[in-house]
Amino acid sequence: MEKLTEGGDESDVRGWIARGADATQHGEFAAALEAYERARELAADATERDNADLNIAMVRLQLGDAKGGEEGLREILLRAANPHVAFHAAYNLASSLRKQGRYERALKYARRAKEAARVIACPDLLAPVHNLLGNLHLNQNYLDDALHEYQMALTIRRNQPGDTRFSRAILEENIGYCLILQKKFTEALARLRDALVLASETGDRRCRAECLQDLCYAYLMCGRLDEAIAEGERALDEAIRGSFTDLEENCHYLLGELGTRMGRIALRDENFQALQTMHPEVPFLREFLCTVDVTDFITLKR
Repeated sequence: MEKLTEGGDESDVRGWIARGADATQHGEFAAALEAYERARELAADATERDNADLNIAMVRLQLGDAKGGEEGLREILLRAANPHVAFHAAYNLASSLRKQGRYERALKYARRAKEAARVIACPDLLAPVHNLLGNLHLNQNYLDDALHEYQMALTIRRNQPGDTRFSRAILEENIGYCLILQKKFTEALARLRDALVLASETGDRRCRAECLQDLCYAYLMCGRLDEAIAEGERALDEAIRGSFTDLEENCHYLLGELGTRMGRIALRDENFQALQTMHPEVPFLREFLCTVDVTDFITLKR
């Protein structure tokens, strides 16, 4: 990790938290985790340790470690007297449970987070919890409810002063993906292009990769296969460079399916073999994928 900026203090908890926040915004989650773990080592009291643990949980979730992101959060929530701490504990716990597929339990904690956000009356908390509720509805295939929550979050962000492009990019991407599932491809493509511009402007590599992945999927589903391959290859490159393993896996599924549909055997085999290498515990995965329509079961948001 690079040193703190000139004038920074290697023993300053706030400095490391700021480093973690900046790395998180740019999708550099390994660096963010290192910064937040350093902040925890330097924490002088229980409040600072709890805040560090909440940030560590958030980054672990971004890195795909759903179970690790859950550690210690219930204990923090039980003893939380501060509504801000209660919000973040409930929010991260709901996010972790969602990633594990435990949607009803996740909804319980998401609603607790929403209650805390309303007490605090802070747009920077209300918008994310509406987004989280949207994700949970999406996971349960309640697409109209998901869009409603995403739009509520986007309205909050648009009404805020200051630069909200980072948050709006994520919401526009979520809306675009939801519209793909509703087969509203023209509207979906427009929202995803808007999201990609915002993510590129703010340097959010994770969101950029998701936008490109979704564009690939949208073009695939509406039969524009050459465009789908172009966006899928861009998405795969972004996912690999950012170490976004879940997105890398999604791209291999999409590009393999595109190879099948276009008769491009080398493209199919390269991507399905990559998936076989990623999942040695599933014998004959490559052979299976060559015989099915991947779009019948793929889910890009988990």
